[in-house]
Amino acid sequence: MIELMIALLLSTLLTLGILTMYLDSTETSRVSRSLARVQESGRIALDLIARDLRMVGYQGCSYPMQDFIPAFVGSNLDSNFYDSGLQGARAGANGWSDTADNFAIPALEASAVTGSDVLQIRRTAGPSFALDQDMANESSVIDTESDRAVAEYLMGQNALITNCAGADIFTVGDPDGLNDDQINHQALSQSYPEGSRIYHFNTTSYWTGDTGRTDQNGNAIFALYQNGLEVVSGVERLQVLYGVRDDDNVQFQDAENMGNDDWNSVDMVQLGLLVSDEQSVLELADAKDYELPGMTVQPVGTGGADAVYPADDRLRAAFTMTIKVRNRIDVE
Repeated sequence: MIELMIALLLSTLLTLGILTMYLDSTETSRVSRSLARVQESGRIALDLIARDLRMVGYQGCSYPMQDFIPAFVGSNLDSNFYDSGLQGARAGANGWSDTADNFAIPALEASAVTGSDVLQIRRTAGPSFALDQDMANESSVIDTESDRAVAEYLMGQNALITNCAGADIFTVGDPDGLNDDQINHQALSQSYPEGSRIYHFNTTSYWTGDTGRTDQNGNAIFALYQNGLEVVSGVERLQVLYGVRDDDNVQFQDAENMGNDDWNSVDMVQLGLLVSDEQSVLELADAKDYELPGMTVQPVGTGGADAVYPADDRLRAAFTMTIKVRNRIDVE
């Protein structure tokens, strides 16, 4: 009888030990998977924004940030398209409503996280096609070397044409009746010769906003948005500082302190993202301070905090990067 009781006790202790090891292993696995998701989201989001930032103002062989004066009849570009290849704003700050109008995203003003930043980037992108013959006049159809021209340059999209000495930005017109290698357009400022090139001219806006989804405890899930589309889930904040070059010095400042003339002098950009997992995996409340460019995000309830995050038991991480803007040269 005593031997049986000892055997039962030992088997119980062994079972408890195995169960404890299993639960600990499961919890460690949950946290590890959560950390992996956060790291992947942070890396993808930074890479996505950095790719566009490095190409701010790229305009093919035309001078970076050249002043264009085309006839913009029927254009869908915003009013200050030519001011700079880069513009930013801080959501919820003074003047936010006026600035948001320039981003041309109806949902942006309502959904952007208050106190986070909004980036707008303008640049050319491929595929690029060369003209295979001279334009007859400023309004004639553009004949290109590619039979993919009609398929790649769709009606209503923005495009840039340049011969390296001058350039126009225009809205692609109705392709009805065109050959596959042709592009329709409004009147340009000049006729372009054979060998000139045409590019897509893109305006891309990034911000963080509420997805409308919630986690298992009812907490809101945020994401990084690109032109109104959710691209990376879990990004709670986007914070940006702009490095304005003055001779040999670069001074970093936030969007609220940028003057109208500062945007074309931005030489570097500091990006910061606060990323969380969609699931609550922490057993103890997070008490960390997360350092982002120009801002510290602290636990909710912290007095005098720049910004706070909720007590939702999610795993978080901060990601930062400094990007050199390539297309900034002084043109006499």
